[in-house]
Amino acid sequence: MLSGTFALGVGDVWRKKYLNEGIDEQSLLTITLFLTGILLLPVLLVVGFPEIKQGFWLPLLGTIALNLISQNLFIRAFKLSDASLIAPLRLIIPPIVIVTGFLFLGERPSMLGALGIVITMIGLWFLLFKKEDATLKRLTARLKDRGILYGLIGSVLFAISFPLDKLVVVRSSALFGTFIIFSALGILTYLVNVLVKPKFNEFLGKVLAKDLRALFLIAVASSVGIFLTNQALNYSLAAYASSLKRLQALWTIILAGAFLKEKEIRRRVFATIIMFLGILLSVLMK
Repeated sequence: MLSGTFALGVGDVWRKKYLNEGIDEQSLLTITLFLTGILLLPVLLVVGFPEIKQGFWLPLLGTIALNLISQNLFIRAFKLSDASLIAPLRLIIPPIVIVTGFLFLGERPSMLGALGIVITMIGLWFLLFKKEDATLKRLTARLKDRGILYGLIGSVLFAISFPLDKLVVVRSSALFGTFIIFSALGILTYLVNVLVKPKFNEFLGKVLAKDLRALFLIAVASSVGIFLTNQALNYSLAAYASSLKRLQALWTIILAGAFLKEKEIRRRVFATIIMFLGILLSVLMK
């Protein structure tokens, strides 16, 4: 999970860079989703396809349907609103996964594990916001902002799909699950865009001609990161894994600070200490 979330953080920074530069977000989403999955096909051909266990197909269809919506909503959210408003919305995912993990998987985190998840979220909140920002009031006041609404809905859908991702992984493999989910998401995202945007192929062609190498690198980071974080689902409860996966936000902020010259290092170090205390409770005290 540590190495996987780092790779996802790298992908986030690159993705945000190109969104800021005005790249068509649907073209970016379509290409990177498809490549994230298809890049794993050569590895699958070498290691072999796994046994597909009973109860695989329904969770697969469920997580593809949910991610088709949530991936689209989140990239639109980042396009429409400030990252400082959208990124914290992911903090609602682990507490919700406590509920969805119980409903779909019958998993029950210990009290200390649940407390650790809450502490981790508090740490990430400090990481993302200054006290004087009055963030809760600002979020409440801006609930009519489409970016905020898209991010909230997307986060809830991610929390519902997370246990389904685990079912896909344990009933096949992380490699195969990542390949089939994201290849399908890329194809479906393309088909939806072609239907609703008559000139989408034109936009897609321009993006491929101009930024293919960059999008390929984003997809490589995403492919490695999602495979590794999915592999971690074999070894932990969904709620704990979801909490650890929020490290993606930490790596994104650190890398953005390094490459985009962001500041406030002391506050981030303090928040990181809080966050790791929560992670230790979640993982070591379960």
